Amino acid sequence: MKQTTLKKGFTIDGIGLHTGQRITMTVHPAFADSGICFRRSDVASDYTRVSPYTVTSTMLATTIKCGEQSISTIEHIMSALYGMGVDNAMIEVSGPEVPILDGSAKPFIPMIAGSGIKELGKPRKYLKFNKKIRLEKDGKWIEIIPSRFFKVTFDIDFESGSIGQQRAFFQIDESTFASEIAGARTFGFKQEVESLWQMGLAKGGSLENAVVIDGDDILNPEGLRFKDEFVRHKVLDLIGDISLTGYRMFGHIRAYKSGHQINNLFARLITESKDSYSIIEVPDGRHPGLAQLELKPQGLV
Repeated sequence: MKQTTLKKGFTIDGIGLHTGQRITMTVHPAFADSGICFRRSDVASDYTRVSPYTVTSTMLATTIKCGEQSISTIEHIMSALYGMGVDNAMIEVSGPEVPILDGSAKPFIPMIAGSGIKELGKPRKYLKFNKKIRLEKDGKWIEIIPSRFFKVTFDIDFESGSIGQQRAFFQIDESTFASEIAGARTFGFKQEVESLWQMGLAKGGSLENAVVIDGDDILNPEGLRFKDEFVRHKVLDLIGDISLTGYRMFGHIRAYKSGHQINNLFARLITESKDSYSIIEVPDGRHPGLAQLELKPQGLV
């Protein structure tokens, strides 16, 4: 249960969802305790280690301050790194946002797998929750309760007949993330996309990088990748946003209609709720869940 990084770096490029610019992103290996750091390679800037407090905007995507510049739409690469077990990486982006690619985290999976994951010399730290933390805002909520593993339950409810009410539950590990979560694409409604275009936003948006809904119809000719692709993408975003805490977790996150704003507020609340968890290291050779069985307080689920 040591910290990890990539064995070698990888580069990927594509269109920025909001700017429509062609952007190159390179992910490099990093030393233990580096966390995930970003820098803008198109301007003179230093690396910024992400945290819930580096987030400056959650409108349409998660945006961080990076020196005097910003980088948006970081949630998919953050989710991919966390979901595939990478703790430390240095990321260079040649523009103001991470490439949207196909609107999911799926393109990152073979890049990470092909680069390989290297174990480092320092132990990985986990948050072990001993009581519930909950945040409610505008009829939406998110909470975490103690668990022997990292789990997510997510509920959404849309008026569109194409979405409706959906619930997803996952116990998160590398295999589950790669096969069940990473491929779920971002989505939006046709009238909202057209409004964004009129505002000069979503310039790179298309049916190639988002699921677009018109009333009760899916406009993408290929249809959905999963019957419940919408709620799976919400889980993908949640993992990326919560990963900014910088820790792996023993906890069960349950969310109702949460989005980037509430996810970030909740990540900050977790960071500040130090009486609700302990920071532990897992002995070599022990699976986190098995170690947790030995360490758990009463009432864990």
